[in-house]
Amino acid sequence: MTPEVGLDVVGLPRFAALLARNPEFATHYFTAAEQSRCHAQPRPTDAFATVFAVKEALLKALGLGVLDGVALADIDVELGRGDARIQLHGGAAARLGPRTALASWCRDGLRAWAVVVVAV
Repeated sequence: MTPEVGLDVVGLPRFAALLARNPEFATHYFTAAEQSRCHAQPRPTDAFATVFAVKEALLKALGLGVLDGVALADIDVELGRGDARIQLHGGAAARLGPRTALASWCRDGLRAWAVVVVAV
């Protein structure tokens, strides 16, 4: 099976403005563990944006959109130093099946990039 790749870029100032305007966004689209980890970071909104980019890149690698039956809260992302551990639940786990998802990310102060490769 051919590996599938997903890439996503999130604007950090725009995402910070989204969270400021709509604090419920974090509660709806991030797991409790993600929220806790992001709030523990020196720049929580940058962490939230990066986690969101990883989630979006995963969906793209799976050939899905945000409205294709996978709740973003079923995807738990733990950021490492340039990599990320992805743990899936519910519909997200069913869509991944026996495949493995590997993630990498970076930020430059204005954007967060994430790349996810899904392979057998």
